[in-house]
Amino acid sequence: MPKNKLSHVLILAWGLCLVRSDTLPASEQNYALLDAAIHQATAAVADSVVQILTVGGLDRVGKTQLSQGPLTGLIISEDGFIVSSAFNFAQKPSSILVRLPGGKQVPAELVARDFNRMLVLLKVSADEPLPVPTAVPTPEMAVGQWTIALGRTFQTDEVDVSLGIVSALDRMQGRVVQTDANISAANYGGPLVDIRGRVYGVLVPMSPQSDGTGPESEVAGTEFYDSGIGFAVPLEHVNSVLNRWRKGSDLLPGKMGVGLKSGSSYVEPPTITTVWPSSPAAEAGWQQNDTIIAMNGTPVETQAQLQFLLKPRYAGEKVTLSVRRGTGDSAEEFDSEITLADKLAPFRHSFLGILPATSSDDEGVEVGEVWPASPAAEAGILPLDRIRKIGIHPIHSLPEARAALQNLQPGEAVKIALLRGSDELTLQSKLSTLPEQILAKLSATIGDIQPMEPLEPQLLKLPEFPQEAHFLEPKTPESQRPGLVIWLGSGKEDEEQALFESWQESCQREGIILVVARPGADSGWQSDDLEYLEQLTRLATSRFRPHPRQTVLAGQDKGGQLAYALAFKSRRIFSGVISDNAPLPRTLQIPENAPSGQLAVLSIIPQNSTFATLVKHDIGQLRQEGYPVSQLMRSPSPELDDATIATIGRWIVGLNRF
Repeated sequence: MPKNKLSHVLILAWGLCLVRSDTLPASEQNYALLDAAIHQATAAVADSVVQILTVGGLDRVGKTQLSQGPLTGLIISEDGFIVSSAFNFAQKPSSILVRLPGGKQVPAELVARDFNRMLVLLKVSADEPLPVPTAVPTPEMAVGQWTIALGRTFQTDEVDVSLGIVSALDRMQGRVVQTDANISAANYGGPLVDIRGRVYGVLVPMSPQSDGTGPESEVAGTEFYDSGIGFAVPLEHVNSVLNRWRKGSDLLPGKMGVGLKSGSSYVEPPTITTVWPSSPAAEAGWQQNDTIIAMNGTPVETQAQLQFLLKPRYAGEKVTLSVRRGTGDSAEEFDSEITLADKLAPFRHSFLGILPATSSDDEGVEVGEVWPASPAAEAGILPLDRIRKIGIHPIHSLPEARAALQNLQPGEAVKIALLRGSDELTLQSKLSTLPEQILAKLSATIGDIQPMEPLEPQLLKLPEFPQEAHFLEPKTPESQRPGLVIWLGSGKEDEEQALFESWQESCQREGIILVVARPGADSGWQSDDLEYLEQLTRLATSRFRPHPRQTVLAGQDKGGQLAYALAFKSRRIFSGVISDNAPLPRTLQIPENAPSGQLAVLSIIPQNSTFATLVKHDIGQLRQEGYPVSQLMRSPSPELDDATIATIGRWIVGLNRF
């Protein structure tokens, strides 16, 4: 706050002091005046801060324990609309009660959610107009101003108070104000107040990794609990969307439908690598290699700048994007007005039907195997052919081949230029989606495995965690990167030893490193083990440098559910997830399929499994979201037989397809 405004507040507070401040030393007079101003600012807003009680619902989401006690909300309209943090309602309560300023407790209805700023809107019926606070105008907010964070939890007659300053503006891509006041579940949903008794915004946890969808997003950011990093959604913004919000429609993040070039968002320009089918970008006619150069007239040079302008927008809003196509003298620029979408059509990767050879050069990508009954097989592509062009895209490397297919849709006809010996050929192919069948046999394997020296399990230990992992590492040619399977074992040494014995042949034949991890507790895998598995994955991928298209996470029962959770969270690392007798975690929101990774699922169902119906239902949900799911039935024995493991090995090798 500018000095003249702060002085004005302190002068007003002078007459409110209960002590004769003119008899105190100058420094103590200043403290007394500030203390009075803070008390007056708190009192000005306190009646608008309500206590909320919820009944029923979940105890936790993932690793986050949800609040089971009273919660906080802020009145934003005289006729009974109240805003609170989405964190307070992540448990999906069966009933909601609100204690009004006069002490009366009334039922509340959850009207709608804001999935972009992680807020909820409640409605209560009141006998008289409710007190509504004044919002701080956005132009008057400045770093360094005093902030007072309020909540009303366990004490109904008093508000909880935490003092700080505005430490940053426009954080989380322009959606929130940042404060160093202590923010926690005690005041999530409460107001952040200035020293004049006006409200900056509504306190929420928020994380830059949150995408605004699913239960995990509602609790993202709680790791900043009382850390000196807290966030508030400006009340002025909440008021601006209230008329739309109060109609009962959720407010959703707006989506364009493009994938951008990988790299640092603070360096890379917003160059398009992929356009989602039927998306606003597709309808605008955008293409691969187009670059977004401005939004609503504001120039953008990096992806971070584009996200700062785009992230605050809701689905249904119209924006104008300026796009550059081409380079140099031939470049053209044009404007596109698009309406942001709330949901994109499931992205389905296009498939030609090739397993590449282990090497490629400037002559193109060499075909190792042709997938049976695939577009490549029907077009007449053969092993040892070299793919030199897909459609209009020249191909010199495997990443270029995959990038070309990302921008072609399943069902699209495309010309394939290739080199067969010394002959140049052009073949016509109609692309399909990624197959779900598992190859019945492989001709391209590491080589003759007879005679085979048994592999000995070796220790893989993270010093900061008590549990251990062990691994089998076969010898592979220097030109071939190994596959990697991180298997969430039972923790029982006899079962672990049997698993290593069963995997010996597949590890050596397919060149797969098997890492078997142990849970942290005797009761088996829990959500608390996620941190260990994330660290173990980093260690394994750094040490073994596995093939990025053959890095797989696998587990049985609870381990399979945890494998799902981590694989979806880390789709840039894992290309496949194997679940044995495991449905999806009930709190998992299946993320949208994305062009940046080809996560495939192998669902193994034992005969007579009690989870079979649930697992098959989840398979349908995964397929609906665009993920290829292969199914494998096995014997009811808890241990995997040799035939099942051999099939898993072929499935893993097949992940390197395009």
